[in-house]
Amino acid sequence: MFDFVRKHTKLLQVLLFLLIFPSFVLFGIQGYDRFSGNGGLAAKVDGVPISMQQLDEAQRNEVARMQQILGPAADIKSLDTPQAKLRTLDGLIRQTLLQVAVRKQHLMVSDSQVQQAILQIPQIAALRKPDGSFDVEAYRQLIAAQGMTTAQFEAQVREQLLLQQAMSGIGEPVIESKAIAGQLYAWQNQKRRVRVVLYQAKDFASQVQPTPAQVEAFYKDNAKLFQVPPQADIQYVVLDMNAVRKGITVTPAQAKAYYTQHIAQFSTPEERKASHILIALPPQATPAQEQAAKAKAEAILAEVRKDPAQFAAIARRESQDPGSAPQGGDLGYFTRSGMVKPFADAVFAMKKVGEIVGPVRSQYGFHIIELTGIKPAEQKPFAQVEGEIQAQLQNQEAQKRFPELSDKFSSMVYEDSRSFDQVAAKLHLKVETAQNVTPTPDASRNPKLDPLASARFLQALFSNNSIRDKRNIAAVEIAPNVMASGRIVSYRAARTLPFAQAQDKARELLVQQQAAALAAKAGEDALQAARQGKAQPAWGAPVEVSQTQAAQANGVPAAVVNAVFHLSTDKLPALTGVVLPDQGYAVVSLDGVTNGQPDPEQLRAQQGTMNQLLSQAVTDAYIDSLKKRYGVEVLYKIPAQANS
Repeated sequence: MFDFVRKHTKLLQVLLFLLIFPSFVLFGIQGYDRFSGNGGLAAKVDGVPISMQQLDEAQRNEVARMQQILGPAADIKSLDTPQAKLRTLDGLIRQTLLQVAVRKQHLMVSDSQVQQAILQIPQIAALRKPDGSFDVEAYRQLIAAQGMTTAQFEAQVREQLLLQQAMSGIGEPVIESKAIAGQLYAWQNQKRRVRVVLYQAKDFASQVQPTPAQVEAFYKDNAKLFQVPPQADIQYVVLDMNAVRKGITVTPAQAKAYYTQHIAQFSTPEERKASHILIALPPQATPAQEQAAKAKAEAILAEVRKDPAQFAAIARRESQDPGSAPQGGDLGYFTRSGMVKPFADAVFAMKKVGEIVGPVRSQYGFHIIELTGIKPAEQKPFAQVEGEIQAQLQNQEAQKRFPELSDKFSSMVYEDSRSFDQVAAKLHLKVETAQNVTPTPDASRNPKLDPLASARFLQALFSNNSIRDKRNIAAVEIAPNVMASGRIVSYRAARTLPFAQAQDKARELLVQQQAAALAAKAGEDALQAARQGKAQPAWGAPVEVSQTQAAQANGVPAAVVNAVFHLSTDKLPALTGVVLPDQGYAVVSLDGVTNGQPDPEQLRAQQGTMNQLLSQAVTDAYIDSLKKRYGVEVLYKIPAQANS
């Protein structure tokens, strides 16, 4: 345990963030208070307005969150749609309903309850000093590192407790039936043995020879397939942190002054390496337990001092620290702050490598310690860190300047709406150009940096006013600290390609369509013959498929897997056919079924999953009851073209 805590400090910091900031992710109540309702209303909950500004901001945050999770795989177009916005609005409505419930039920949380909840967070509880008092300054620094004041954090905790109270009345549903969980696991993890014959369209393409008249008729009947989206040649400018930094110069003297004032930042503290043997004690050890542990530690110390070369072997045999005992007690190198105080004080008081001390009492028990290495403190020379300091000071200054410069940027692109020359010259920006831009974000570009990957930017750029007037669009925040404006130089409306330009594609699509029809006919005939016992198709080798496999796993298309799991297993083998759109046809024989067999751990996990689903259903029902009780009016409507 001692070794685990020391080695996983970073992990515990992450856990701290997750533990103490759930309300940011789930509720964010006070975070929305800063928005006024000037941009129109998206909804009302018991008369409480949810503004379009709130909705837009929440949607931007959700898109940014999904982009961060999915990375390059993120489909911006599907993430930022009117339908997605409606889902975001539903989340805001749920949040507001819970706020209303808190207010209507006159729920309260005392200061002592807030304090108790905060002190239950292990990383904050650990801030108590040896005398039992609470280290208020360390607490303030911990919260400040997350960008908050202690008052803001405590308000968030209070809100979270209030919302938990509002939800507490619905209870926690529990499914205890192992039989139900086992049946569900068996079905979800079932494997089915199949044989498949694929009749692929490409194998029938040579049989299709459409006439020019047939190709032209196909073109006319499927005009939408040959449409070109609206396109524009544009100019645009971007104000981001890189642009701001370029205008900031840090002199060597400024960098040197910072180095002198923050010398500790560029120094490496002394590190020491040690091995230990731990005789563990429980937190509430009795005097008898403590005396026995100390006596055992003293006996081990005597044995080690008699033959120091055997320290590692004795540690493997006697140490009760599961993290370091297998390594002969080796804890590696650490700084003074990397260990609990009694242990660190003992290690850093030793004079030379090879020295052994003990027993040392800590919160974990008694330690016998051997010093095995020393790395003296080091200070990096200024020349080594000058570039790092200059970049750091540039970043700090850029952060200070960006809000003011973004206001200037917004004003200038509006005031001189026919050109970007003024804003580019004043703010040292480059006027970029792009040709054949469409309203669809470019997935190959970085959505956090490039306007052409931003759905919000392109939506504004291809608005009716922008197309008609060819003026600069209002500045758009495409990501935190990234502002952009664009202007259409020339515009080409959506159009259908003339037949002369589209005939090759039309012929290709027609051949594919007719070849797929021939493949389907051949597959259907083969299926019918097999069912009648007249002939068997050229079955492929048997393969096992499951509902959890990836699409096209084992060479079996996902549509076939889906069809297989809809087949009755009462009588095997069972035959079916599956149409594969534009690809052909599959004839399938289901020959065997093997149910999943859960072990006890998997069964418990299955019960947990079922309980989570049931809990979510109960929560949804509770939210629905709040909607009926307090009234919800949704004012945001999906644009008509978004449904087409």
